[in-house]
Amino acid sequence: MARILIVDDEVRMRQLLELYLRPYGHTCLLADSAEQALQLVQTVPIDLGLLDVMMPEVDGWTLCQNIRQFADFPIIMVTARSQREDVLRGHEVGADDYLSKPIQEGELLARIELLVGKTQNQAIMFHGLRYDTSSYRCDYEGKRVLLTKKEFQLVGKLLHSKNRVLSRERILESVWGYDQSLEPRTVDSHIRHVREKLRDVGFPIDRYLETVRGIGYRMTDYPE
Repeated sequence: MARILIVDDEVRMRQLLELYLRPYGHTCLLADSAEQALQLVQTVPIDLGLLDVMMPEVDGWTLCQNIRQFADFPIIMVTARSQREDVLRGHEVGADDYLSKPIQEGELLARIELLVGKTQNQAIMFHGLRYDTSSYRCDYEGKRVLLTKKEFQLVGKLLHSKNRVLSRERILESVWGYDQSLEPRTVDSHIRHVREKLRDVGFPIDRYLETVRGIGYRMTDYPE
């Protein structure tokens, strides 16, 4: 079952959504503000987010954009508005779907099942490397790569962001959360271990994983 982040400034709406979801085995993480939601995203694994649009201080659009800076789980925007412009804006800020209030339980569950199932059952293939979050496995040509939890998450972040440069700070935020005790060299040591383990199974990691001096790393799909 999924770990679902519910963000709404109205306590009754949070309770209603939780009432819909808990009987189906979903774990609900409740937040009444964008600030609290970001704290949860950075510290707890999340499979899907339900974000209210009309919130004080920081609205759902901005929250969605902020989440997309370091997390790629599916996001459904929830709002009392149903204008086409809002639907288009949701896609622009990185949302995957859109629900209008009043929310129907059946429709909500169907949307969640579609998005979470798509995410959890999808394996990434990258030049013979298979990265599968549903089985928590990483293999190359049938040989398993024995990664720690953080190494596995690090590989996933690089694959999901291929051809984009990721700074060490961004990787720290995404994989470790905001832990002030960690330094950028933590990323370097984990990258070194990942390289060694992928080399051991024969994957040509040095051909694809680029160190961008002074910034961070990039997994490129088009090696020179």
